[in-house]
Amino acid sequence: MIERVAKAIATKALGEVGRDYDPFAIQKCIPYARAAIAAMRDCTPEMLDAGSAAHPAGGYRRETLLNDIIECEWVAMVDAALGEK
Repeated sequence: MIERVAKAIATKALGEVGRDYDPFAIQKCIPYARAAIAAMRDCTPEMLDAGSAAHPAGGYRRETLLNDIIECEWVAMVDAALGEK
């Protein structure tokens, strides 16, 4: 995930759409990718509402227990992405 986000940043910043990426450019964007992913670690109320509405056990907005579960899952996924090498 980190490399995927780094490639997206390189595409936007360097205009390398549809080309092979310079490995140096990707490596240069890794810290920015990590920062972008880390910034998404904390759920917003809108994210929790969307997760609750899409969850097979939910469909309720602002349902506390389900939102707690969704938030824990989201944080674990972001932490996993940040733990990638």
